[in-house]
Amino acid sequence: MHPIPRFHQIDFLRGLACLSVVAFHFLHRGQVGGWLVDPVLPWLESAASLGHLGVHLFFMVSGFVILMTAEGATVRGFIASRVSRLYPAFWVGVLLTAAVVWWSGSAVFAVTPGQVLANLTMVPHWVHVEFVDGAYWSLAAELQFYLLVVALLHFGQMRRVEWWAAAWLLVSSVNAVRRLYPLEFWLDARWAPLFVAGMLFYRISRKGWNGQRYLLLLWACSLTLWYGWSGAVEAKLGREPMDLGSPLQVVVCLALFHAVFLAIVSGRWTMRASPLVYWFGVLTYPVYLLHQNIGYLALMAPVPVWQRLDFHLRVVVVVVAVVGVAWLVNRWVERPLARRLRAALDPVGRVQPPAHRTPKLRPQAMVR
Repeated sequence: MHPIPRFHQIDFLRGLACLSVVAFHFLHRGQVGGWLVDPVLPWLESAASLGHLGVHLFFMVSGFVILMTAEGATVRGFIASRVSRLYPAFWVGVLLTAAVVWWSGSAVFAVTPGQVLANLTMVPHWVHVEFVDGAYWSLAAELQFYLLVVALLHFGQMRRVEWWAAAWLLVSSVNAVRRLYPLEFWLDARWAPLFVAGMLFYRISRKGWNGQRYLLLLWACSLTLWYGWSGAVEAKLGREPMDLGSPLQVVVCLALFHAVFLAIVSGRWTMRASPLVYWFGVLTYPVYLLHQNIGYLALMAPVPVWQRLDFHLRVVVVVVAVVGVAWLVNRWVERPLARRLRAALDPVGRVQPPAHRTPKLRPQAMVR
């Protein structure tokens, strides 16, 4: 098996996914929820309503990257890589969001100290505690996916990962016919097709196509389109609190995501390292953690001079500010603390990074 090239496209896709989620919250979700009162240009709000699909793209990227990370890893090494990657910036995000809410005196986003402590685990919903920031639900879904991978590593099942992916798709298919809360909640049944598609694209990049991977990918893609279509239909019928775009738009976007990954693993789309890709890879995660509730409060800050500015300009200013804070978090917290956490959790360091992830001239944004 030959080493695969570094996929700079993955960092780029993560950045695009993050920007789409930010647009969704600031230009559509905030207005629907009543957290933002300024009108948005109709065409812009219509486009932003599809930004929620950025989370779907994140999950596909995660399936690809996590299988790459788990390949050849020990259980301890894998856990160390995930904890050191996710938790340092997340802890800052939780604490900073809570601090801004307390400082602003907001009743809408009010949080309690106990709620903050539960959120620091990343899975407060396990004990029926609300997230400090609504955007954090997707991180909990990611973490539950990681736990499934840990189970495969622990029981030596990574060589059968495609069979287990098929079992996961079967659970998701049952859930698609009749929503079953325990399956949907504990096994990420609704999101399984996205994670599985990412995993399969990674396997294809390493081992090529065969009949099994072709059928599994077709199954995963079909389930993804079904969930996307049905969710958009429910929103149109008023069963969801917001517009998620037309069913056709959602299906086209989700199909496009699969086409993009197909172009990546087939070599039809390549990308060289660049400053844009580097910063997309570095700042996507902290921006995602910090943007939503803090952004809402900043946009609605009761300062006359600020409120007289055009709302779209305020959005640009807030996004730039969030990116700046994200850089500080990455520079002074995420990077140094991640190194210490990983060393503490896996001092032997038995997992060596694959050759295609080794930096050359300068540190690259790790596809993690």
